[in-house]
Amino acid sequence: MAATIEIKRPPKSEARRTSIRLGLMSAVALVVFTSSAIAFAQEPEAEQAMAAGRAEQAIAAWSNVLARDPDNVNALVGRATAYGWQKDWALAEADINRALGRAPDDLAVLNAAGYIAAWSGKHGLAERYFERMLAIAPDNEGAKKGIAYNAYWAGENERAANAFQQIAYEFPDRAEPWIGAGNARIAASQARRSAAAFREAKAIDPSNAEARSGLRRAYDYPAVAELSVWAGDTSGGGDAGLRLVELASWITPRTRVHARYDDGLSLDNPVLARAGQNATTYFVGGQHQFSDSFIGSVEFGYRDLPLGEDQQVYKVEGVYLSGLGATKLGGQISPHSEGFTDRLVYAGHNFRLGQHLSFEPSVYLARSGASRDDEWRAVGYGEYNSGDFAIGVGVGGGNVSSVNPAADGGVFTIFGNASARIGGWHRVHLNVAREETPLVDFTRILVGVTLRLPRN
Repeated sequence: MAATIEIKRPPKSEARRTSIRLGLMSAVALVVFTSSAIAFAQEPEAEQAMAAGRAEQAIAAWSNVLARDPDNVNALVGRATAYGWQKDWALAEADINRALGRAPDDLAVLNAAGYIAAWSGKHGLAERYFERMLAIAPDNEGAKKGIAYNAYWAGENERAANAFQQIAYEFPDRAEPWIGAGNARIAASQARRSAAAFREAKAIDPSNAEARSGLRRAYDYPAVAELSVWAGDTSGGGDAGLRLVELASWITPRTRVHARYDDGLSLDNPVLARAGQNATTYFVGGQHQFSDSFIGSVEFGYRDLPLGEDQQVYKVEGVYLSGLGATKLGGQISPHSEGFTDRLVYAGHNFRLGQHLSFEPSVYLARSGASRDDEWRAVGYGEYNSGDFAIGVGVGGGNVSSVNPAADGGVFTIFGNASARIGGWHRVHLNVAREETPLVDFTRILVGVTLRLPRN
């Protein structure tokens, strides 16, 4: 029952990182332009295109202005910025250099020049433009923000966070610098300090969506340590008791290791439950994200069975991430001390149906027991996950083919999961499942809690 924690935003390739930078910078640049009445007062069509983020329309509108007035500085700045949105660096730099030639000490020109340099990865040049702004106007908020954003996009996360926090202290009614500090802290794996910054932003602007989503990202960031404990009751001949205890650690944001105690088989199996016998399994395993697109995991288990018997468990799973969702493929072999080996293979795909909805169909094929019972099962699972709470329902069925007539027949399962955030970092869980097989029917109700120790 241990939940797999997914890293929601894995480290990006350089190309995707550039794209993210541009998206963030677009929002910053819009603030610059929409707050500058002088730049747009005479050009409403260009103003509207810039405010809406429509680069091609903005370029066309500014080009019309420049056709009539080739030395119009506002038009040069506007078109340069729009070219920057399209990552057309040569044309962006040509326009901004013309503007600098005509107005070398104009703050709006220097500001745009700094952002265009930062967008194109010329962080040293961007720094010089923003420093030049401060030399002209030492208290200029835009220049200070430019330095902070440029440091963040250059990967200087600690410097960026400190710069954003200094702006926040100087302008205490602004949520934006706290959001910038939160983003820089999370980029530096400082989840606790990131959450504190996002909480400051949310206190200033409770409706700010970026502050709320940033706070959830900080809370869900891979933890230094996680402890999960599950307990519950199985009807239909089963028993109540401690089901599972797992201790895990994200030794890096991409690598998780765990050890788990699992007594579920003892409590689900009516024969073992009535006799008070244990069939406890001990697991160790790990998960690693090898690239933006692939997550792999392995697990080894030892099952201590009654009558001096035992069983090994070897499991491997791979997950491929793409724009279509997550494709999962896994297998498990379990050699038994009596000489037979249980086998399981499974595959599924998680379809994203929207920001919060997903649906995952899966197929399981298993061969188990000395009598070689063969089972196939198909399961569909739908979930709504807001980040702060999740609820899902799964339904499935299949068939068991066995030489034992009592074990031969159809199988049916239906289950529900619910999870909610508590105290920011931690979660509580509920699982209810109904299982019907040729040999046994049971209903299981489990409750669990996951406690997490965040990174500073």
